[in-house]
Amino acid sequence: MSKRTIVHGALIVLAASLITRILGFVFRVYISNQLGAEGMGLYQLVLSLYMLVVTFATSGISVAVSRMVAEQLEVNKYGSTKTVLRMSVAYSLLISIAAGILLFAFAVPLGNQILKDGRTILSLRCLAPSLPFMAVSACIRGYYFARRDSFKPSSAQVIEQVAKMAFIVAVIGWWLPYGDAFACAATVLGMTVGEIVSCAYVVFTYYAGRKKERGVVTKRWKTLKTILGISVPIQTSSTLHSALRLIENLLIISGLTVFTHGNSSAAIGSYGILKGMVLPLLSFPTSLISALVTTLVPEVAGANAGGKDQTVARAVRRVLQLTLLMSVFIVSVFMLFPEQLGTMFYGEREVGEMLKLLCFICPFMYLEMVTVGILNAVGEQVSPLRYNIIDSVLRIGMIFFFVPKGGIYAFLWIMIGSNLLTSLLNLRRLLKVTSVKLEFFSWIAKPGIAAAAVGLLVKLLCDHWMFAVFPTWLAILVGIGVASVCYILLLFLLGCVTKKDILWFKDCFHTPKKAK
Repeated sequence: MSKRTIVHGALIVLAASLITRILGFVFRVYISNQLGAEGMGLYQLVLSLYMLVVTFATSGISVAVSRMVAEQLEVNKYGSTKTVLRMSVAYSLLISIAAGILLFAFAVPLGNQILKDGRTILSLRCLAPSLPFMAVSACIRGYYFARRDSFKPSSAQVIEQVAKMAFIVAVIGWWLPYGDAFACAATVLGMTVGEIVSCAYVVFTYYAGRKKERGVVTKRWKTLKTILGISVPIQTSSTLHSALRLIENLLIISGLTVFTHGNSSAAIGSYGILKGMVLPLLSFPTSLISALVTTLVPEVAGANAGGKDQTVARAVRRVLQLTLLMSVFIVSVFMLFPEQLGTMFYGEREVGEMLKLLCFICPFMYLEMVTVGILNAVGEQVSPLRYNIIDSVLRIGMIFFFVPKGGIYAFLWIMIGSNLLTSLLNLRRLLKVTSVKLEFFSWIAKPGIAAAAVGLLVKLLCDHWMFAVFPTWLAILVGIGVASVCYILLLFLLGCVTKKDILWFKDCFHTPKKAK
């Protein structure tokens, strides 16, 4: 495995991810201000059902393509990368078209009887056509990542986001006067437009740049069987998980309605603040982690197929180290400016209050993203499935009993416990299958001390000087900058980052000279 390939690929994915996340975050702030808390709650309610359908139609296929093409390139296992892609597209189109037709045809009973809000029907119908385009894009993106071509799928993400934003900004002003149902429909219709544009782009780049494969024997049915063997466990896991999360979301709104003595608008509003405002803030810093995971999956799959256990272990160790060092610092940032971030972006103090409590789950959220991605790459898809089922069943039981009595803050504590459980279970499994040792003091304890010290320093600077001198947004930026520099210096002083780590990272950008 080439370290340079991993880092260069990750940087391309990171750049695209940062652009899309910044655009998406700014746009979500815009949408939240347009729709309000109740409108955001309605939007999140529609997405909870839509994500169930999307998961059933597309989940697992991108991982299957990425892993199989990487293994084919490494050990010539499946006969043809083109065959892998074609069979994946055929399978995903069959599933996604059927799912889209069903979503459109049954939008009325789904909206009225499952989501229990007729305002969601139009939005569900607007989303149905997006599924086949999303499925094809997932296959081609997985193919590109496996071939170490990160630019095309990454640029497709940016194009999708820009197309979605442009459409929604153009039409939402016309649809808002007709109420929340039409405003929400305009928002989700923009998602469909973005998927269509992104799919057209990746299909065009594939046909424009494809090369002829010669001297290979295609094994279509064997290839399809392998695709199903990889994707179906992930699809089953993700679909079941999404179904349980849909039940969970419906129970949250039902429980909040009971807690607010029948005020469904307040219940949906609280749900919208949490799901549409707080959680996007917490997940915003995942750009680097998702970039690493996306790039690492084909690399680890190829090394695993070639029996390179030490190579896999080294890559896993580096990613776990980076994830934990970064996530500990992110907790300190959210602890420093919770109220300021909530009021600056959304004008809601409740966002800051929730952020202050939930920021402690960041390391576990980010760790779970990394561990699940790597487990899928090494053929351990079943373990995350088992853990997700256990977690979801426990969450639903606790939501049913505690949310009607404790409201939204009862659910926040349930979220904290849930993230702890699943992240630690997945981490335990990953450490076992890769034989990697978790360095608790260097990756968690010492960085935690450094982050706390830096946070205290910056808190004093902000409260006694920066907030009085600078605008809030500039004071936050300066504070984060000062905290970052101090944190990195402390990591060196405490031995969490060594010269060996820096040399490894520097070597990733070094291109060896070819022998003459």
